[in-house]
Amino acid sequence: MRIGGTIDISTKDIPNKSAMVIFTVGCNLNCEFCHNKPLLVNSVGQGYSVDEILNKIDQNVLISSVSITGGEPTLQKDLPQLCDGIRNLNKYLSIDTNGTNPSVIQKIIPYLNRVALDIKVPLNNERMREITRREVDISRIMKTISLCNNGNLNFEIRTTYVSNLLKPNDIYEILEDLRVIRFRGNFVLQQYQFSEGVGDALKDKFEKPQHTFLINILKPYQDVILPFKIYIRDDTIGYSEINNKTF
Repeated sequence: MRIGGTIDISTKDIPNKSAMVIFTVGCNLNCEFCHNKPLLVNSVGQGYSVDEILNKIDQNVLISSVSITGGEPTLQKDLPQLCDGIRNLNKYLSIDTNGTNPSVIQKIIPYLNRVALDIKVPLNNERMREITRREVDISRIMKTISLCNNGNLNFEIRTTYVSNLLKPNDIYEILEDLRVIRFRGNFVLQQYQFSEGVGDALKDKFEKPQHTFLINILKPYQDVILPFKIYIRDDTIGYSEINNKTF
C-alpha cells in the first residue's frame, strides 16, 4: 500500500475519538482546491505491507480509532486486507472517500464503523466535470450512498464550500437530493481553508467563506424537518450541529 504520511494522534478527524490518520496516495479526481494535492502524485510516499501498517497501529496505545484518508483510499488494492486487520485490532475504523468506487466500498463495509463521503457539487455531470476536472459516473456515487445509508454505519456526507467556486444554490440542490433519497446520516458544510498543498499559484483563486456566510446559507433550513442532521465545520466553532439556537 502506498502511504503518503500518517498522523499518530488526531482528535479532529473523527468526532469525539482519538485517531491515527493514514494518508493514502493517488486520486481519480483532480480538484484544484484539494488541500492534499501532493498526494495526487503516485510516486510520492512509501510502500508498506499491510502487516507493517497494522503493527504501527497496534503499537499506538493512545488511539481508539483509525481514519484512512487520502488521496482516494479505494484505489489501494490491499485496502480490504488492511480494513480486516484493523477491525481485528478492535479499533473503530473510518474511511474518507469520494464515492466513485462502490465495488470496493461494498467489500470493506463489513469492517467499517464510519464513512465520510465528499460530495463536491450537486450530482450532475456538468458541474461534477467542472469541479473535479474528470469525467465522473454519477451512478457510482449514488450506489456508494445507497450502500452506506443503511443505518448500521455512522455516515457523513460533506461538502467543502469554496467561495468563487460554489454558490448557495449548489448546497440547496445537494440538501434537496439528500432529502429525496432519505439520507439518514449527517451532512457537514465544511469551510474551505487554504493549505500549502493547494499551491501558491492558486492561493488567491479560492476564498475562505466566513462563519456567518455559512450560517446564512443554511437559514432556509432552520425550521425544515429532515431525515438527517446538518453540521458546520469551520475555524470559528469547529464541528457543530446546526439548530434553531444557531440562527
